[in-house]
Amino acid sequence: PEATDSPVEILEAGRAVVNSVVTAAAISLIVVSGMVFLILRSARDTVMVLIPLILAGLYTVAATVILSMPFNFANVIVLPLLIGLGVASGIHLVSRARAENSAVAAFASTTPRAVMFSALTTIASFGSLAISGHRGTASMGELLMLSIGMTLVCTLMVLPALMRLWPVRPQDAS
Repeated sequence: PEATDSPVEILEAGRAVVNSVVTAAAISLIVVSGMVFLILRSARDTVMVLIPLILAGLYTVAATVILSMPFNFANVIVLPLLIGLGVASGIHLVSRARAENSAVAAFASTTPRAVMFSALTTIASFGSLAISGHRGTASMGELLMLSIGMTLVCTLMVLPALMRLWPVRPQDAS
């Protein structure tokens, strides 16, 4: 009850960071959801794009526990970043399925390969952070690589299943 100085400051700083990240992630999810809805003009397609992204976030958090990669002040920012970085793949695939009027045609096209190579180059780019001599920067790079990898897997595995459950509708002519 009488504790003061560094331990209390560190505890309060940790709480402030966690609150800030939760707020940033919520705002990011709301803004990105709104933008995806404006792009796709369909609540159903927006949800279809967001489900793999949210799963990737959950799997990333689970993987950090399994791999003993604790969150810290430097790498915790990855979760809000994941929302912005990972959403493009789903948008591309849903848009292609709508243009082709077929999820099968979309996944037989070059779009999944382009999505994969885009994610892999992003992973490689963030991988350069992972070899940093600064432990915080390195842990951020490691977590970004993991989270973008999870996004890629979830998008290419979950999105086709969702498209099978909720068949795509043709894109508007407008």
